[in-house]
Amino acid sequence: MKGPVPAKWWRQEGGAVRCLLCPRGCLIEEGMVGFCLVRKNVESRLLSTNYGAISVSTVDNIEKKPIFHFLPGSKVYSVGSFGCNLRCIYCQNYPLIEGEFVDAPRRVLSPQELVSEAISRGADGIAWTFNEPVVWSEYVVDTSRLARHEGLYCMLNTNGYIADLARGELLGAVDAIKVDVKGFTDQFYEKVCGGALAPVLETCKAASWNGVHVEISYPVIRGMNDSQDEIGHFCEWVRLNLGPDTPLHFIMVHGFHRLSGHPETGLEDLEKIRLLGIRCGLNFVYLGGVPRQAQNTYCPDCGELLISRRGDEGERVYFRDQQVSRFCPSHSDVKIMLSGRSCPRCGRETAIKIHPCQKPL
Repeated sequence: MKGPVPAKWWRQEGGAVRCLLCPRGCLIEEGMVGFCLVRKNVESRLLSTNYGAISVSTVDNIEKKPIFHFLPGSKVYSVGSFGCNLRCIYCQNYPLIEGEFVDAPRRVLSPQELVSEAISRGADGIAWTFNEPVVWSEYVVDTSRLARHEGLYCMLNTNGYIADLARGELLGAVDAIKVDVKGFTDQFYEKVCGGALAPVLETCKAASWNGVHVEISYPVIRGMNDSQDEIGHFCEWVRLNLGPDTPLHFIMVHGFHRLSGHPETGLEDLEKIRLLGIRCGLNFVYLGGVPRQAQNTYCPDCGELLISRRGDEGERVYFRDQQVSRFCPSHSDVKIMLSGRSCPRCGRETAIKIHPCQKPL
């Protein structure tokens, strides 16, 4: 199955349709699209117009997502489409998100074709990334189920902005999720992202409760979401709701898109934020968007090095001659010292999932 297909998660309201996929609940009139630009009312039926539409794809280490505690060093086939249900003013992939993509060239692949392509590229799994995977959930679910049947794992790189009705089915189709919590106030979400915080936190909790591997990223924007109070409350929430061993990645945001020219958070300030997370009781706090800083994993009990990561630029990915995910570092050299899931020195068990074929150094 390819091309526009009947969408799930909607209801008819007169001649319009109400999309129930995400918290926006767009009421879409005949011939119009929702906020995400990829769900369309055609003859009083909601269609997913980007089913199977691939904008960009490449093979990465899973660490680039960033995912650090799930099959470290494994290869993912990173795949994106078009559309998003937020409008972050600093989005580094905005050409895939906003209206200019409508007539863009694309490949259209059936779920089986994409899975076969991932296997032929030597990938261990599929990562739904680049654009927001929620907005093409029908394709993500169909393909992920098939991929897992073929022995691949599947993960989401998501904003977590999804409604209760669809959340369970999407989470049930994947093995791991990295949720980008963009700030910790409703005011920030409304002003900077055009959304709300509560549904994102519900996605984090639902994934954890349902046995999906969860990691969290927090993009740090100077003067906007980086106060000690806001980040302290956020770290406490992670510890209490997701657990102290949940990996947390604080990401340096580079001035981009409508935030162009905004001063970046300094490395010294980022390190203070990382230490705040540790003081709040989180055991695995990382920095992203800065080379060679706080990328390794250490035992929280004895300090033994468990996983070392060397970052590099990795393969560049382009859409219409513009580089996407340009600020996401790759990690080509990942070395694992764990004994099973345990520290080789003190025996402290971790929740890090290691591929059964991987041996400690």
